[in-house]
Amino acid sequence: MKKYYTIVFFAFIWLFPVVVVGQKGKSNLTEQQRMEFDKRFFSGMKEKMIKNYEDAASEFKMAILIDPNNANVHFQLATVLLPQKKNDEALFEAARAFQLDPSNEWYSKLLIELYKKDKQFDVAAEVCKVAFKNSNNGHFLYELSGLYVLLGKASKAILALDELEKKLGVNEELSRQKEDLYLAKNDLKGAIKEIKKLSDTYPNQPQYQGLLADLYMRSQQINKGLAIYKDIQQKDSLNGFAAFSLADFYQQTRDTNSYFEQLCIGMKSSLSPKIKYQVLSEIIPSSDFGFSHREKCKYLVDLFLKTNPNEADPYLFKGDLALQDRNFEEARNHYLAAIGNVSAALTWTQIIFCDQQLQRYDLMKIDAAQMVSSFPEEATGYLYHSIACRQLKEYELAFHSAREGVYHAAEEEVLLQMLNNLGDMAHYAKQYSVSDSAFEAIIAIKPNSPLALNNYAYFLSLRNLDLDKAENMSKRSIELDPYNPSNLDTYGWILFQKKKFKEAQIQIQKSLDLAPNNAEVVEHLGDVFFELDDIVKAIENWKKALSLGGDTEALNYRILNKKLPLSK
Repeated sequence: MKKYYTIVFFAFIWLFPVVVVGQKGKSNLTEQQRMEFDKRFFSGMKEKMIKNYEDAASEFKMAILIDPNNANVHFQLATVLLPQKKNDEALFEAARAFQLDPSNEWYSKLLIELYKKDKQFDVAAEVCKVAFKNSNNGHFLYELSGLYVLLGKASKAILALDELEKKLGVNEELSRQKEDLYLAKNDLKGAIKEIKKLSDTYPNQPQYQGLLADLYMRSQQINKGLAIYKDIQQKDSLNGFAAFSLADFYQQTRDTNSYFEQLCIGMKSSLSPKIKYQVLSEIIPSSDFGFSHREKCKYLVDLFLKTNPNEADPYLFKGDLALQDRNFEEARNHYLAAIGNVSAALTWTQIIFCDQQLQRYDLMKIDAAQMVSSFPEEATGYLYHSIACRQLKEYELAFHSAREGVYHAAEEEVLLQMLNNLGDMAHYAKQYSVSDSAFEAIIAIKPNSPLALNNYAYFLSLRNLDLDKAENMSKRSIELDPYNPSNLDTYGWILFQKKKFKEAQIQIQKSLDLAPNNAEVVEHLGDVFFELDDIVKAIENWKKALSLGGDTEALNYRILNKKLPLSK
């Protein structure tokens, strides 16, 4: 389990002014030169304001010809060269502005940024030093520290932050940054000293004591760390940070009871739900609590839910745990509760999986439609809707949804899946040309797809069309996936259609040896026995197919009439 105190990093973004900031540098211009300079300069500023950067640059360059010692015009020229991606020229002009007026903070900031962009971190650091000396602005110490980090000089980075601390006082941001730097150079003592200073400065902030305790534990000063955690909990019995840190310790020492006790405190605390989610995500897949692991996990999730009833995550955990118990109805209810808080495509997928396991295709159809409504660009929603409609024998709807799934497939693998589904659904909707085209498209993209080869071959065999082509595709699917019972049944059924009944029996029996409870394949075997004039075995297999949930109408016809339908 990981620690849960987070490190805060700060970034500073500086905007460049579009007004005249001021200038330094000796300038002995005549009145006429001054008027011409002002004309060019202000014309350049006008063009800059309306983002005519190329014209602005031309005006500023003309102004520089009149007064090359004006720092501001070099600065302004640099700012309009940057949008034109003339970075080298911009760097040159920014350096010139800084050289003419090193006390101007805007010039310094621009030059530092350009040196950083050019990865000249050492030169940028030197500019930071001069800028801080001239301005006493703490920003430049922050910048200097960051540059030393980029240069791999952690000790100098810490010294820069120490200098800044003298100006600002002890505060969390600086202390955490220095802690991180000490840890980066494996100096635990330095990190402890830094966080202890922070904790001593703010004794009423338990999170700083927790940071210190974490460091003591990390440095194997276990007793000092435990003492701080326990002191925090004496003052605040539901301090989640301390609880999860203690839980981590007790887990490592295999004190299971104390481990669980601290986890319970953490789940009841006011900590961020994201932290609780992270903790449970590590615990649930483990076996930390042995035989009682599942029950203890459920209890922790219940505490999470009780404390955070408006979060989706505890409901998701409850759904996952119910799913592990194969309690699909309960899992579905929990996932639906999660959707009530935050709708997510993955959660809808879990709900629809439960519908399918419950064989509630009416619910599956409704839930898939909800998924499509919430996530219309998600192709899988259309896939699930089409599968549900097919099971409900609503073939036209199934076909429509399958086609929509193809339209929304964004990646090749998803497209192949959607095309295969379209091939299936188009067949059942008697849109045979679309079905054939879908499978042809898959084979064009992925010629060795055993699924597409098998399904295409099977649907051709059901229509008693192109049986030689179907046989070749079926044989190829078996070469690619020899132990797939569906592939073997397809090959057997093609042989049946070609009236090679003995050979068909062999292939279909191989399929049943791998998957004995497939109602459709058992029905096929019954049909084979019928054609072999073994009526007893034919009826025996048809009755077995019926008991396995096969097509009631078709099987009852066979059993009662002791013959195949005319379409056979």
